[in-house]
Amino acid sequence: MNSRRSPRRTFWRLLLLTIAPVFCAFAHHPDNAPPLFQNRFFTLSQDNQLICTTSEKQFKSPAELRAIIAYYEKNAADLRQHSVAVLTDHIHPLHLQDLLEFREDCADTPSPDLCVLEKYWDSEESALRVLALFYDTKTIIKHSDDYLIPRFKDDHLRVFEKGIRKIPPFLRKTITRAKPINKLEKAIAKAPAHLQSLILEASPEDYETSIWTDHTHPLTIVPGTGFRSQTVAQVYNGQNLIIFTIRGFDKAKDGKMYRDIDLKYLVDFRLPILIHEIAHTIDNFHFWNGSDDLYFFYWYRKMSTDNATSKRILDAKLALWPSKWFEAFEYLWEVNEGRYNGRIQEKLAELVAQYVLIPERLKQSSPVAYRWLRDDVFKGVEYQGYDSCSAPITKPLDFWEDAVAKVLGQ
Repeated sequence: MNSRRSPRRTFWRLLLLTIAPVFCAFAHHPDNAPPLFQNRFFTLSQDNQLICTTSEKQFKSPAELRAIIAYYEKNAADLRQHSVAVLTDHIHPLHLQDLLEFREDCADTPSPDLCVLEKYWDSEESALRVLALFYDTKTIIKHSDDYLIPRFKDDHLRVFEKGIRKIPPFLRKTITRAKPINKLEKAIAKAPAHLQSLILEASPEDYETSIWTDHTHPLTIVPGTGFRSQTVAQVYNGQNLIIFTIRGFDKAKDGKMYRDIDLKYLVDFRLPILIHEIAHTIDNFHFWNGSDDLYFFYWYRKMSTDNATSKRILDAKLALWPSKWFEAFEYLWEVNEGRYNGRIQEKLAELVAQYVLIPERLKQSSPVAYRWLRDDVFKGVEYQGYDSCSAPITKPLDFWEDAVAKVLGQ
């Protein structure tokens, strides 16, 4: 079968590789340099400081980000070069052309690689945040390979930082070491032609890029639209790539007003969406042995497919979110009485998100599921949730707010 990469794409990719410094699959991290991915600075947050606030607070400052970068780059002369190459790794020729121009413009600057990253993001803060997050947590945040897709801004990277900090480091490590998929066409060679075409169409090209020097695919967050539809977010089976539709994701941001649920959001409720999607990656790799090939169209053992754990999931009763998010989407078959529980993998992701963000409610609605998550998945780590916030996190709309409020459930 012909590769999906056109000769033009290959030409541009090779052109950039011959001119710009890029990572080498056999790059060596010096023994006297600090080990990477320590989760030392973006520490686990079990209290409510990150959730009882707006999108404008509780994230690392540029000075703190610079200090994190400096710590990891000590005695690691080539680390920034390799990392920026991975953080900006693309296939699309327009991205490659941009990167080529960035490198030309940055050639005479004190730090050409950081300069490229700043131009790539059009933001010094975003460049610092993605680099610091990568060094410490092995998370990659970048643009979609589709050049025309809207791009993340400073605001999105700040909430991603908060979401990562709600995940225990031992769980982060299980979802940041996925095996690259480089034998897709061989794996589907015996499938009917129409099925091969469908699989190739569905497979996200963003998963083909940004492979780290240890030949693993880090946790990766990109903007997009999902396969053949406008979804708020999507994680493919067997992968650790999270795709967010920015417009849908931002509906949960603080300050938003919705007349169909009669609420104004006073805190950033994008965190439940983010934790829900991270939960899918936890599900994908919970039982993985680190060596088997996992394709998104394979049926393999996950928490949501394992006989014992799937029964626990099915028996659990989800709590209701204080954001009333799913109460606005009752027209979807997956939503029942304000709960997103139509598919078992979605119900599991909701259970994980509720364990982290509304544990007080989950304890009441499903104490057995709460104990299972606490003991088997989170290894004893527990949280303070939205119900522990001292200030209101939502408010009913007044007359004028109702007049200008939008409808959430669309």
